[in-house]
This record gives sequence, C-alpha cells and structure tokens, in this order.
Amino acid sequence: MAALLASVLPLAVGAAISPTLLALQLLVLTGTTSPRARAWALAAGAALVLAAFSILGLTVLARLHPDHRGHASLRDAVIMLIAAGLLAALSLRSLLTRPTAAEHQNKRTAGRLQSAPTPLFVGVGAVGMVVNFSTLVLFLPALREITRSSTDLLVRSVAFAVLYLVTLLPVLAPVGLVTVLGARADPVLAAARGFVTRHARRIGIGIEVVFAVYLAVKGLEDLP
Repeated sequence: MAALLASVLPLAVGAAISPTLLALQLLVLTGTTSPRARAWALAAGAALVLAAFSILGLTVLARLHPDHRGHASLRDAVIMLIAAGLLAALSLRSLLTRPTAAEHQNKRTAGRLQSAPTPLFVGVGAVGMVVNFSTLVLFLPALREITRSSTDLLVRSVAFAVLYLVTLLPVLAPVGLVTVLGARADPVLAAARGFVTRHARRIGIGIEVVFAVYLAVKGLEDLP
C-alpha cells in the first residue's frame, strides 16, 4: 500500500491545489445568504462530477492494462506525457490570458450568485469541477497509478478513496471548517479569500509547471 500511496498522493495534492474551486467556495461562504447550505450544495456538485469522471476514467484505464498489471507500458508513458503536455499548455494559457477564472470571481460571479436559490449551487459546483482542467488532468494519471497497481482490490480502493477525498479538499475543507467553528471561522475565510484572489494566477501556473515536469519525467521513465 505504501508504494501505491506514494505514487498517488503527489498527484492528489496537485489536483487539490485548485485556486478556482477554492475561490468559488470561499466566495459562497463569505456571502450573506445561507452560506453553509450553499457551500455544502456546491461541494456535492463538485463531488458528483468527480465521481462520474472517476467511473469513466477507471473503466477506460482498466481496459488499457489487462495483461500487465504492475508493469509500465508504452500506453502508460503516453498517458503521462499527454497529461504533462496538457498542463504545460494550461500554464502557457494562464500566462497569456488575463484575468484568470479566480480573478473574475469578485467581479462577475458574486452578483449572480447572491440571488440564486440554494439547490442551484449543486450545478455551480458541478460546472466548477468540469472547467477545472488542471485538477482533472492530474486526477487521471493518479487513477492510472491505481489501475495499473498489482495490489489487491482493498488496497486499490483505499488509494482511490484517499485520491478522491484529497482532490475535493478545496470545497470540503472550508465548509467543514465553518460547520465546526461557525462564526469563529469568518476571519480565516476572509483572509483566505483575499490571498487566493490575489495569488490565484501564480498558484495555478506554479502547480501546472511543477506537475508538467513531474509527469514528463514519469512518462519518460515508463517508456519501454
């Protein structure tokens, strides 16, 4: 299990560092209308999309590794190298495009969400996860590590649960903090929202560049 988690956790942490999703959740939690209920609805929407993506990814990737579980193949290397290329492209887009999605939150999203009904935030969370390309790009290679593992089903299931929960931390951790601490979490949320809004571009580009290099190295190592 240790070896599998060691290969999955770095990708899970990279997938979890999502300025866009975190900024969206912090925006909801610092609002004035049912912030906790809306935040849980948003988290549910993001979780549903990630679950659907997981089912699709596991189904497709499992079919790619029927005969060589535990061993790298050319397909493994191609998956890693494609993911590295996509992350490099995303980092370049972030460098050339202004402003980022997270930088837009205060200007465009706040007004639209203010009067939206709480159930609609399930859809907001779902859309937020769908357009969160860097998270999904990193999530897929992590799934690949699980499907190619030679460990038993229980170990792979635990690894998947860790991957899934860690990836959802940007939407689960803030609302969990508010649920436990109540109004005492308000200063922390306000400070976090300001920090994420100011530094979303740098955080996003940094993660994309670091993991583009990481996946490229992994892909080259997997070449037969």
